Amino acid sequence: METKTMNSVKKPKAKIVTDVKEEFDFEQYLFKKYPDLFYTDEEGELLPQMKRCWNDCPKGWETLVDNLFGAIVDYTKNTSRSVKNPDRKLMYFMSNLWNKLRLRIDRCCNAYRYPKNIFYKKVRKLTSKITSYFYKQDIYISKNPATVKIAQYKEKFGSLRIYIDGGDEAVEGMIRFAEYISQQTCQYTGKPGSMVQRGSWWATLSPKEAKKLGYTPPKQ
Repeated sequence: METKTMNSVKKPKAKIVTDVKEEFDFEQYLFKKYPDLFYTDEEGELLPQMKRCWNDCPKGWETLVDNLFGAIVDYTKNTSRSVKNPDRKLMYFMSNLWNKLRLRIDRCCNAYRYPKNIFYKKVRKLTSKITSYFYKQDIYISKNPATVKIAQYKEKFGSLRIYIDGGDEAVEGMIRFAEYISQQTCQYTGKPGSMVQRGSWWATLSPKEAKKLGYTPPKQ
């Protein structure tokens, strides 16, 4: 009898240890694959759990989270945009004035209406030189997106939730899309699912998992 009792205790304990290990392994996998997304200590190691928010990703959403983090890293590292150079504000202002004036000059010296007019040809040549001059003044500079740090990722009310520090609208859009997809993906199996309810508890489950766990579609 004592042996049976010990075995019955060991099985749930072993399951708990296995579940914790799987969760820890996934977080370590994310940290090693996307180290720039996580806060680290002075030695470059992932912060201990007590110093960061609790991260909890259901098994069925691991691929979704992996792809989301990969998309964020790819975007922040390989994307650049032209923005106004803060050190060339006066030149930027003058360039805008010139562009407006050039449009009026070009309309008057239309190459199609007056193809043989020598004066107009000289004027157009001059305007081209002035425009080229402004192009060489570093009015615009290339800028990469803001860096991103993952503050927390978890399941909440049956949906994936990602909280970040930094980023921009593009990163926010990626996160909103991933959260939307999570509401159609079973959080345990990764198969197609839907939001279901059991009392005050919400989850996103496949029909089979919902039936097994006693969840039902929410009442309208």
